[in-house]
Amino acid sequence: MRVDRSNRDTLARIAADLGGVSLDEALRVVLFEHECLASYARLSDDPDSRADYRAEAAELADVDVTVAG
Repeated sequence: MRVDRSNRDTLARIAADLGGVSLDEALRVVLFEHECLASYARLSDDPDSRADYRAEAAELADVDVTVAG
């Protein structure tokens, strides 16, 4: 894959911000974040799905979890 030097340098800065991970790992994180944002955008365009998402998120937030220590 060919990338512009400035894009490579930006990805290297992101990798450093992530604790010095590889460029491949940094790219994986950037792609994951992009997909998350795209999913949220799709939810904002669909009121029914957005309501379902919010209901499920509220249900999960109310789960009482005991952490063994």
